[in-house]
Amino acid sequence: MLSMPIRTNTITVTCMAMIAALGIAARFLIRIPLVPNLVELTPGFLFSELSGVVGGLAGGMLVGAAIGVGGAIAGGEFPLMPMIGNIFLGVGTGYAIHFTKDRDSLRYALMVVLGGGLIGGFVPDMTVFLPLTESFQAAFLAALADTIQGLFWAPVALFVERAVIRPLLGHYLYAYPQQLTLERTERDENV
Repeated sequence: MLSMPIRTNTITVTCMAMIAALGIAARFLIRIPLVPNLVELTPGFLFSELSGVVGGLAGGMLVGAAIGVGGAIAGGEFPLMPMIGNIFLGVGTGYAIHFTKDRDSLRYALMVVLGGGLIGGFVPDMTVFLPLTESFQAAFLAALADTIQGLFWAPVALFVERAVIRPLLGHYLYAYPQQLTLERTERDENV
């Protein structure tokens, strides 16, 4: 397993805080209930998955927990389900950077999309809460809806990271290998 290639600096913390704030607002304000008290559609998935893409496992878990608190306060579901679900969304997309260095590779993109859908959408619904509170069929349908939602938002998170975050903040966020070059100048020739 590779170490996390993200710098810990003020810009990283600020970027992750902004993602969390946008995610909390989206999770709190935009909720479309599919099945009342069971399944909601929300763009909050995007921000939890984006936090994993940008911050790896640690960023995904921390920001996912913050967004989950916003979802729990908003209500509409079993209170701990948004918390656990959003943490799993961050983990589902955040683990990929620990297995591949190249954020532009197809392998990385597939790991993020599948992780966002399966780990972030399916696993929390089927293993954590819904089997304890609802029937298996209800848990499976909720897991299926969250899986589809996770699969939908993960490519959007990859796009936002590549098109917006990386060009603006990439050199501050990510620890790229330094390339050392030797250039000969006129000044060097005189010495």
